[in-house]
Amino acid sequence: MVEMKGIVTDEKISDFRDLVNSNSKFVYQIYKDKGGKNLFHLVCSCMDWISVSVRHLDNAPKFDSNIDVKCMQIYSLISSIDLISASVNQLHRVFVNEKTVPFKGEKKCFHNRLIEREDDNTYFKTLRACFGAHPVELNQSNSKRFASWPFKSYLNNADLTVHLYSREIGEEDLTLDVYISELLKFLTTRYVVVK
Repeated sequence: MVEMKGIVTDEKISDFRDLVNSNSKFVYQIYKDKGGKNLFHLVCSCMDWISVSVRHLDNAPKFDSNIDVKCMQIYSLISSIDLISASVNQLHRVFVNEKTVPFKGEKKCFHNRLIEREDDNTYFKTLRACFGAHPVELNQSNSKRFASWPFKSYLNNADLTVHLYSREIGEEDLTLDVYISELLKFLTTRYVVVK
């Protein structure tokens, strides 16, 4: 089983925070009113949420053998990754280019996708939705779907699997797998190897 300790540390965000704080008067002056928006507050918020999420992940307990507890632990992992990814995207908008999204179009982290056309960013959002964010309100390909409670599949080596039930009579269920190793690759690509 994967242990979270050391996958990510707060060294990178601490270094970034130190850089911002060492130039805080300059950064504040430039970003306190950028196009009528206080982007300095956005930067502070992003730094805080990255710190909270990274520290949570670095101190997360090992995954429990009880499937219900493990499901919620994986949802917590997904939520932490989501906070880091969203914060990195916002920092990119502030400091690099407000019109671009980092990693857009890349398909390097997730294999055996249920929805092939989705890039890593979009597929992560699909996993987030199905494995806890809003599993009873899924929209997929103009069809209402609902995720089952996650379970351990004996058909493959996925860490958890859900069935995506259709609201439509006679429409087949879909199966969606999540692999912790792929989630961690998505995380480290966005946090450790930020473009």
